[in-house]
Amino acid sequence: MAFLPRGRAKSLLPRVKHWPDGKEGPLGFVGYKVGMTSIHFIDNTPGSPTQGSEITKSCTVVDAPPLKVIGLVVYGQENGRLKDLGRFWVSNVPEEIKRRNPTFRPTPGPENINRLKDQIAEVRLIVATQPNLVGAGKTPNILEIKVGGSVSSALEKAQQLLGSEIRVSDVFKEGEYVDIIGVTKGKGFQGVVKRYGVSILQRKSRKTRRGVAAIGPWNPHYVMYTVPRSGQMGYHRRTEYNKRILRISQDPSTINPSSGWYRFGLVKTDYLVLEGSVAGTPLRPLILRAPARPPKHQEPPEITLLEV
Repeated sequence: MAFLPRGRAKSLLPRVKHWPDGKEGPLGFVGYKVGMTSIHFIDNTPGSPTQGSEITKSCTVVDAPPLKVIGLVVYGQENGRLKDLGRFWVSNVPEEIKRRNPTFRPTPGPENINRLKDQIAEVRLIVATQPNLVGAGKTPNILEIKVGGSVSSALEKAQQLLGSEIRVSDVFKEGEYVDIIGVTKGKGFQGVVKRYGVSILQRKSRKTRRGVAAIGPWNPHYVMYTVPRSGQMGYHRRTEYNKRILRISQDPSTINPSSGWYRFGLVKTDYLVLEGSVAGTPLRPLILRAPARPPKHQEPPEITLLEV
């Protein structure tokens, strides 16, 4: 019952509710799920029973085309909350952004940001994805990515990146851990047996077998939230913590099978390999965020074989 209410996600690209501290530069990136395979590497986790031995684990390949930095936004503090102080855009906004929003009117450029320096508490980049490089449609996703570090260094870094492209290798390194924020596979409207694992009743039970025998007592006079009920299953926003980056590469030929990836096709841009599984279907956008509770050990293992 920990994730009630189990409602549908508002957007296919989820919102990041928390940006951790402790790292300088952009704190996130956007990739597209490709699929899963197996990887063989030498276990270098301290204290592990298999430390120093070759092990095989499942892994997920994520396509990570460069992000276009189309603007920046600065926030101030007011009554313990962030207050939008202004958004500053590049002079030549890409046509696909204007096509997405016909009423788009860019505000003045970043040269007017100097008058707000004393009020700034947080700096974020406004980036646009390039789904056309992946085969995930033409419409870019637009989101904000926080820039870590002190306010002065974050503002300087954001101004340097304005109008350029950032690659996943500029944000993360091999061996680092990331948090994956995504939307899970949708399974539609399901009953309580599939949704909550309720036991199927005996063969001669009255009215129904795939249901809850009693939905509550006489008192209280309502159905409590702890009673399993039918409803939406899947397509939920979820966060998975501490997924280790095993490989980051700019050569897609090293990861593509001859027949292409199932329900994805060929990887054509930068990619990364994550240890374990992640939420969602192929071609689903995922937000890779700096870890909120990182482990101490962050060293890349020696990869002996990546099955493709």
